Amino acid sequence: MSGAGQPADTALAAELEALERALHAPQVRADREQLAALLDEDFSEIGSSGRCYGRDAALQEIPLERAQVLIESEQYAVWLLAEDLAQVRYRSRYHVDGQAQGWVLRSSLWRRHAQEWRVVFHQGTPEAR
Repeated sequence: MSGAGQPADTALAAELEALERALHAPQVRADREQLAALLDEDFSEIGSSGRCYGRDAALQEIPLERAQVLIESEQYAVWLLAEDLAQVRYRSRYHVDGQAQGWVLRSSLWRRHAQEWRVVFHQGTPEAR
């Protein structure tokens, strides 16, 4: 996948991949305070289901997800679009009750506030088979 902007340097790519993976961690997903620290005030999402979510809905719904869901992710690419805006692209899939689900292509926009990055937009699209 190519994109606008330029590939992020190694340090920024590692930082944003770690933040994205933190959003997959059950202990973060279960804690509204930790989630709120990672979601920008303007956060919105278009989920792989096609449903749209705002920040408030995400903070309400994500902590209620079943604990048995494991998120596997790979093939990260990070692009710096502007000085304080980066795109993280990767693919992921859920494992529900030990069963792997279909792969989803994901894209997140991260915006820097002072020295902290927060996700401002996320979209998931089921991968073509």
